[in-house]
Amino acid sequence: MDKYRLYSIGHSNQTLEEFLMLLQTHDINCIVDVRSVPASKYSPQFNQESLKYFVRSHGIQYLYFGDEFGARRTDCLDEDGQVNFELAVETPMFQQGVKRLMNGLQKGYRISLMCSEADPLECHRFSLVSRYFHDHGVDIQHILKGAVLMSQVDVEKRMIEEYLHSRKYHLSEVDLLFGTYTEEEQLKDAYHLKNKEIGYKPALQLEEDY
Repeated sequence: MDKYRLYSIGHSNQTLEEFLMLLQTHDINCIVDVRSVPASKYSPQFNQESLKYFVRSHGIQYLYFGDEFGARRTDCLDEDGQVNFELAVETPMFQQGVKRLMNGLQKGYRISLMCSEADPLECHRFSLVSRYFHDHGVDIQHILKGAVLMSQVDVEKRMIEEYLHSRKYHLSEVDLLFGTYTEEEQLKDAYHLKNKEIGYKPALQLEEDY
């Protein structure tokens, strides 16, 4: 997979025209919607049908991969009843999505994953989907405000700083200074903490629905 590039973007509360500008700046011709629920209460312009019609009218393909890459899953729960991202990537549905997306990249499409959050660090598209493709050799570039790009590696550095180097988790300075806590271990632990923070809990959602 090392010769391919995959983008990611969050629609946030911007207008469709602003969203289109970000895509066109990077010559994106296909967006892959990874929202489990392809609708937005606060930004209805990004509801599935209106978004699909708008981007297709500007020559950009729209594909829905919420079943394959969505965060709200029930096929990979941990002992606490929460979605475990490391288990999610092993599921047949996720792997089916990998094959479909790679087929598109191999055909030359410039593809961007799309979800709701503007900041990739706050979204599963970074910690679940992009992580998998990055770990398998794909160059991941996250499209930020102003069409600025940030690589997966740079977002990972932000994550480690926030979750491990901050006082929030009281990480031992001895471990950091003397190398007893390797970069690989830090990255794995930071991803685990992010998973626990944003991972979907079906039982909790059921309680909220009632």
